[in-house]
Amino acid sequence: MPELTTPFIISQVVMFIAMGFDFLSLQFKKREYTFLCLIVSASLISTHYFLLNKTAAGIIVFISVLRFITCYFTTNKKYLILFILLNTISLFFTYKELSDLIIYVGLFIFIIGNFQANNKLMRKLMMIGTSIIVLYNAIIFSPMGFIGEGIFLVSNFIGYYRHYIRKNI
Repeated sequence: MPELTTPFIISQVVMFIAMGFDFLSLQFKKREYTFLCLIVSASLISTHYFLLNKTAAGIIVFISVLRFITCYFTTNKKYLILFILLNTISLFFTYKELSDLIIYVGLFIFIIGNFQANNKLMRKLMMIGTSIIVLYNAIIFSPMGFIGEGIFLVSNFIGYYRHYIRKNI
């Protein structure tokens, strides 16, 4: 268990703020609104990881900010390859511990989801990726990271239900 240092406490507060944007993001059906919220959220989550001295996670999530900006405008698969390469290169240079691979795998799946033109498939892949990121936050002992990503996952289930299941009932 980490010491309750100022950076740790600030990281948890930053993650708490990010939770609001995460939850809100998947309640929108329009992908542009989803990605606007995710841009803000990823900026805060990246800061959260840097404060916890998790450099690989901080850089990979910071790259997510650029990815979400790109996804706001396009689902072109050439950008999918670019962002997978960027994440892989950043992991290569920042890898310190086995848990770095866990967030990499979660975000790898998340990236594939982000570049899907089909919103339903995008949400399903994001659910899988988020589940892995929840595990990562439990392993590195970030209570707010665990709760925040858990809430993001729940939000995705709620949004998916509202937009795709309830309409068919």
